[in-house]
Amino acid sequence: MIRLTQCGWLANRITTAMAIGFFAIGLVSTALQAAAPTVTHLYPWGLQQGTTEEISVKGSWTKWPLEVAGEFPAGLKIKSLETAGQLSVETSTEVRAGVYHFRLFDGEGATKVIPLIVGAVPEFREKEPNGKPGEGNKIALPAVINGQLKESADVDIFLVDLAEGETLSLLFVANNILGVAMDAIIQVCDSRGFVLAQNDDERGLDPQLSYTAKRTSMVQVRIFAFPEATNSSIAFSSNADYIYRLTATTKRLLDFCLPLSVSAESMDLQLQGAGFTNESLQWTGTVEMPYVSFAGVPGTVYVPLTVGKVVVATRQSSIESPQVVVLPASISGVIEQREDQDVFLLESLQKGESLVVSLFARSLGFPTDPLIEIYDNTGKLLSTQDDKDRATRDPAFTYKIPADGAYQIRIRDLHRVGGPRYAYRMEVAKLQPDVKLTLGSGEFVKSGEKLEIEVAISRLGGFADELMIDIDGLPEGVGIEAVKSEGSGDSSKKVKLVLIGKWPLFSVPIRIIGTWNEGQSQVLAEYAVAKSIIARTDPWLTSVPAK
Repeated sequence: MIRLTQCGWLANRITTAMAIGFFAIGLVSTALQAAAPTVTHLYPWGLQQGTTEEISVKGSWTKWPLEVAGEFPAGLKIKSLETAGQLSVETSTEVRAGVYHFRLFDGEGATKVIPLIVGAVPEFREKEPNGKPGEGNKIALPAVINGQLKESADVDIFLVDLAEGETLSLLFVANNILGVAMDAIIQVCDSRGFVLAQNDDERGLDPQLSYTAKRTSMVQVRIFAFPEATNSSIAFSSNADYIYRLTATTKRLLDFCLPLSVSAESMDLQLQGAGFTNESLQWTGTVEMPYVSFAGVPGTVYVPLTVGKVVVATRQSSIESPQVVVLPASISGVIEQREDQDVFLLESLQKGESLVVSLFARSLGFPTDPLIEIYDNTGKLLSTQDDKDRATRDPAFTYKIPADGAYQIRIRDLHRVGGPRYAYRMEVAKLQPDVKLTLGSGEFVKSGEKLEIEVAISRLGGFADELMIDIDGLPEGVGIEAVKSEGSGDSSKKVKLVLIGKWPLFSVPIRIIGTWNEGQSQVLAEYAVAKSIIARTDPWLTSVPAK
């Protein structure tokens, strides 16, 4: 469980930042310090593979153009144009469909990481007005529709021709991944406006819907939203930041894959979604790109990668015939129908050992509300685990084995429902010494002679080594003394890196590293990306003139 990483810096992966990391030296005057740039949204928030788009940026900054930094594959290029608030994004056909992150920065600081979605099918920008009967935009499918609910109580309507028996699949992205503070609803209506199908919160607050036409006709796809944070009003909500991407198709829609994690080697992924029947894709990706795509097929799939564990895709199992699992394991499955449960057998466990169990479902965009039960080999219920927190409803816990023997882990939905999207991924391992460093933010600005960066330290499985915590990537001539985290006491849980001195002006990515075992082992400090399960290890540090 200890994470070992190479000591080399990410110079070959931060495509722009390291090349121009010191661009701010001498460019920032001694005038009053301005604020770091911010971005509220992009429009559109993505583009198709093999195309070039001019994308608008909304936010605040002192002076345009801003510099761009990100981890880009060959074939993906992002640059600021001379026109304020405009980016040029270019992709080749070899760029994988999926989500990429980048920053915009200047001498005053850097934005939070910004998502950019690369899709697999043609893209369309909505045309206003399209909110009343007769105003809908006619759409040729498959397509990704880029829209914005910006006017008062805005509603967007799109028109689609369906043949009898044809299935229309709709996948909406806004709150999830993009972090838009909206709670959208999709309706499929007939030509008169009567609702034929509706979906609200399928992927977190984002809807997803499939509708099969009962007769040949034109249908209306209607989109409206409420605010993410509920209030006392009962009314449609709109905002200039309400940007969304709606994937629409009557063919195949790639929804997710089984298993939901992959090992370091290539392997076959079973493709799940509308129009897929026993199709697979050989995965030869890397941990830097945890997304898969199927050429010409819409849908973006996030596949959290697990390296160095046995990857298990569930087969039919029961209490009488459980599936045997060797630890450590990453287990992927689907609660396919009502009252269904998946049962796994862990053999030869010893008294005093502890299991570390984490299950991901809601956090991956599935409707599953998972419940985990642990039984001994006689069928006695020993433990029931539900939500770790209400935010995700995903269980995560440690369980100490009370006696030598075999144990069953049973997984079901809390409400005993199921379906083709009731998927989950469960990580199970014996508790081992481990350590994790966490940052509360991914951006830091030193505007005076002192900056404190707090690092939270999580020690598991009796990990009691002394850690030396330092910063890598500082400009030449800028240093900091490493801070020691003792094996016990206050510093074992939290330390502060104190940056002191009159530094030159710069804006660069850094790494915060914990080392032990005489420098032979190390771990990188992580910070969370909003509306994502991604944790990144490339915080940004900016030194600006004193206020």
